[in-house]
Amino acid sequence: MLDHAADLKLQHLVELSKLGDGCAAIEGEIEEWLADHDVVFAERTIPFVLMPHFVSPGQARRVRRAVECLCRVLDRFCDAYPTDERLRSELDLPSFEDSLVRVDPGYDRPLRICRLDAFLIGDRVRFLEFNADSPAGIGYTDVLAEGLRRAITLPSVEAEFETSYAPMLPLLIDTLGDAYAQLRATRRRQLPERPRMALVDLPRSPSVPEFRIVCGAAGEAGIDAVWTTTEELDYDGSALRASGERVDLVYRRALVDDLAEGDLTAAYRDGRVCVVNPPRARVANNKKLFALLGDPRFADLVSSGEAELIAETVPWTRILREGRATYGEWTIDLLDFTSDNRERLVLKPASEYGGHGVALGIETEQAEWDRIIGEHAERADFIVQEYVPIPEEMFPTIEDGHVQMRLKRFNINPFALGGRYAGMITRISDQAVINVSAGGGLLPSVVGRHRRRLMAEEPGDREEAHAQP
Repeated sequence: MLDHAADLKLQHLVELSKLGDGCAAIEGEIEEWLADHDVVFAERTIPFVLMPHFVSPGQARRVRRAVECLCRVLDRFCDAYPTDERLRSELDLPSFEDSLVRVDPGYDRPLRICRLDAFLIGDRVRFLEFNADSPAGIGYTDVLAEGLRRAITLPSVEAEFETSYAPMLPLLIDTLGDAYAQLRATRRRQLPERPRMALVDLPRSPSVPEFRIVCGAAGEAGIDAVWTTTEELDYDGSALRASGERVDLVYRRALVDDLAEGDLTAAYRDGRVCVVNPPRARVANNKKLFALLGDPRFADLVSSGEAELIAETVPWTRILREGRATYGEWTIDLLDFTSDNRERLVLKPASEYGGHGVALGIETEQAEWDRIIGEHAERADFIVQEYVPIPEEMFPTIEDGHVQMRLKRFNINPFALGGRYAGMITRISDQAVINVSAGGGLLPSVVGRHRRRLMAEEPGDREEAHAQP
């Protein structure tokens, strides 16, 4: 089978190496451009390399199919939460979160913005985390893609290969606007036709530069937008305000578990403001859902075709607690099995993010592994998941002013906006836990293929290379 992406990456690396020491100047030019255009996290430019992450049309097609299927299922679980006692019992959300999740957001498909973090191993996709509460990275990646495109010119590569990257920011703004329009259709007297948007996070967020990127994109789409903090909001019972100006649409970047009862939550409960993502999306963010997707008790939320895709793309996962469980054709004692099979498993907190608290069995001493099991089994606040080997690829790095090819671990982070696949970003790292907040790098995921039609390519390769979300 023809591998468009591998061929493109190889030629890109070869041509880049021919530039020699000139690569250091290109890197400096890109870094300066990114700093000027707000690709900054925690006061430093987000790390990158001199190459996007290339994926083939076939890989993009498989990711698209899986993402859209999973989002349909996740939306059903979110909508089932208020009336399904079994689901509420399993997730066991704190009372404040539970009360917010039960509030009707006023529009369909609560999972408006979702990032499904995964490993891409050849043509196989394995999902490891659903970032459904308040996922980040769209603004950064769109700008980074433009920066790489401007600075890196390799004529022989461009002559042989066609590449495409569809900006995600316009789709993000459309998704926010669509949710607002649906809510306004039922509450017309309370909400104006054209909203004023506030992007809201906690004070001292390290992501303020990306907030400026998003607000700029909203302004280009004709939506007046500002970024603000939860402490700067004021609700008088009729309207939510930021800096004295009315706010009708909130793009929520503050996580639900970081919120407290206050002006934002009061306005949301009263239906005086449209909030995206709504707190109800928090259901899909809980890692226990990985175990519940294949649980027979929730089979009414998953069709047979969806169950097949879940089995293909979601690794074996169980809630860490006492009792029996299935593993393939075996019935096992879950805690004994978890202890005895450390090197093939991963332990993860159900409600954390950013890789916090994750224990890889292959990197954890047995005594520490058993301590985690003993501490969390009774609480049932961890999951145990089958370990998926971390994929690695060669990426160009600048070391001492010279370009070097280095093996990096990477994951893909496809976005679904309004239930539709919108594109994906790639994160790279030298570490097993791959995260920008832990010092990892960020890259746009670019679909690439040979310009000439080749007999070995898959049906649909050309259509996918030009597909727009």
